[in-house]
Amino acid sequence: MAQRTVHYLLGERLIECGVKDVDRFRIGNLLPDAIESTDFRKLTHYQRELFADGEILQYSDFETFRREFAPLVERDGMYLGYYMHLVEDACCRVQWDRLGILGRIRDFEDVRRLHADYHILNGYIVRRWGIKDALVMPEGFEREEINRIYPFLLADFLAEMRRDFDDPARGETVFVTEETVDGFIEGYEGICRDALRRVLTGDEPLDPKSLCWR
Repeated sequence: MAQRTVHYLLGERLIECGVKDVDRFRIGNLLPDAIESTDFRKLTHYQRELFADGEILQYSDFETFRREFAPLVERDGMYLGYYMHLVEDACCRVQWDRLGILGRIRDFEDVRRLHADYHILNGYIVRRWGIKDALVMPEGFEREEINRIYPFLLADFLAEMRRDFDDPARGETVFVTEETVDGFIEGYEGICRDALRRVLTGDEPLDPKSLCWR
């Protein structure tokens, strides 16, 4: 649920941790959102449910993704980036649950307001961290194994994404603020770095159920 410029920003910071195939990592770190509509989000984000402490919790099963695409996650930047997107989104939902944001988004109109927040915050994210468009469309993407999850609409998605770097939207946000974005990077980047380190070093992978939300 994190906006794509937040994924891009966090991806750029994670690259510093030893990611080798940078171009493919950038693409993979955005890829789960390259879908026709949010109807397919649960599919591409490996979203699952569990019952605990008398309530239904949700989580992103990034460990199942890692196993399905082993050893590509450990060897190929695109698959590693996809894995990290799932971790990042789980962290985002945990933060939003803690802040009460998820409970405030109830209908289509709220989703529209949330997307408006994203556009307003794009300018802040670009200015605050100086991110620049370095996206490269991979050749032969349609033949990638990852498309067995979903026929990703990557070319169209990247065309939209590139407009985020020069988004003219301004105004007051409703759900997500500059402080929300800053708090996410400050509070959850460490978890993402640890998840990445575990994969790169062959350590015990992060447990998806450690990042549950309501």
